[in-house]
Amino acid sequence: MSSFKRWRRVGQGQFHKWERPGEEYEGTWRGGHEGRFGPLGTLETSEGLMTFPLPTALLERLRMVREGAEVLIQYTGMQTSKAGRPFKGFEVYVAGDGMHEAPAEPREVTAQADSPRFGGLSEEV
Repeated sequence: MSSFKRWRRVGQGQFHKWERPGEEYEGTWRGGHEGRFGPLGTLETSEGLMTFPLPTALLERLRMVREGAEVLIQYTGMQTSKAGRPFKGFEVYVAGDGMHEAPAEPREVTAQADSPRFGGLSEEV
């Protein structure tokens, strides 16, 4: 018996790739976790949970936001670092007192997340 079912993990919501400059999502920040190809973030929007990749530029900004805070994330498009490397740019806005007193401690990232191929550390914040 052949199975062509597409399985999706329960509780992870819709998966979103950052592709179109100007995209923005508003909701409650539910935190980050390690995914198969690097760090992922989860945002609870009015339409349900949304999971998305966390390129370095976005990861660094969201480290300053506490879980449960209301945020607005805007994808500003591809940019070039001072070193001449392309990276995905983001703006993050937080409502009220959603910021940590001090930036959250950096978490370990996998070798894949550090790779420029996967949008890792080659990005400049």
